[in-house]
Amino acid sequence: MPRDRTPSLGVFTLGGIIALASQRALNVLRGAKSSKRTNESSSTTKKASRHKSIVRRLYREVWNAHDVRTADTAAKQYVSDEHVLIDPSNPNPEPGVEAYMQHVRGNREALPDYVIAIDALIEEGDVVVAQLSFSASLNGRQARWTGTCVMEFEDDLIIKSWVNTDAMSALIQLGLMADLVHTGPDKSRPVTHALMGRDEPHPETVLTGKEWLLYFEEVHESWERRSMDSEQAAALRTDHKTGLAMAV
Repeated sequence: MPRDRTPSLGVFTLGGIIALASQRALNVLRGAKSSKRTNESSSTTKKASRHKSIVRRLYREVWNAHDVRTADTAAKQYVSDEHVLIDPSNPNPEPGVEAYMQHVRGNREALPDYVIAIDALIEEGDVVVAQLSFSASLNGRQARWTGTCVMEFEDDLIIKSWVNTDAMSALIQLGLMADLVHTGPDKSRPVTHALMGRDEPHPETVLTGKEWLLYFEEVHESWERRSMDSEQAAALRTDHKTGLAMAV
């Protein structure tokens, strides 16, 4: 007689138990990894949010403060004693909170109504990048310009700063410097145009932040309209007999 090749119930039961146990173990492992990633992501998000919050308070309580003593006290909460302003144009950088505050006090004394607005904050690890808009006045002249500050954190304190601002634009607007685009020597103008990024005179009114973005959108729409008009005009030809334009 042929053998009965049907597996016994015991074999099915044992195989099912092993498969079920393996699947459960795999699910537990996946759940643990997912939970770990979630916790790590949550921790990173909280850290990033904390650093951004510190930067916002720094500009509000230190740079935009009119009371120097209040600014001094606040700076100690956000700036490390080992802080260094990294500026290649400064041959003698001084570390510490006091050196940092010398810049703050210098700006406030020179431009009493000096204000910095944060346009955007970008986080990458322990580094926060602030996109900034500045405004100030001097002798009845108003000035607005932009800048970027890169801040590195250590133990929730800012330990390094890299600052770049359009100081030349500010000086031109405040009447402290001539616009070199059209006033410099002819031979140097190509270099001037390249470094300044323009070949037209400095605008009388400078837009920053969202105002500039709105202005750009309007200009871009105007470009598109002009481009469409040019394309339509190119598709027209003049009928020599009637003198009328006709589409081709």
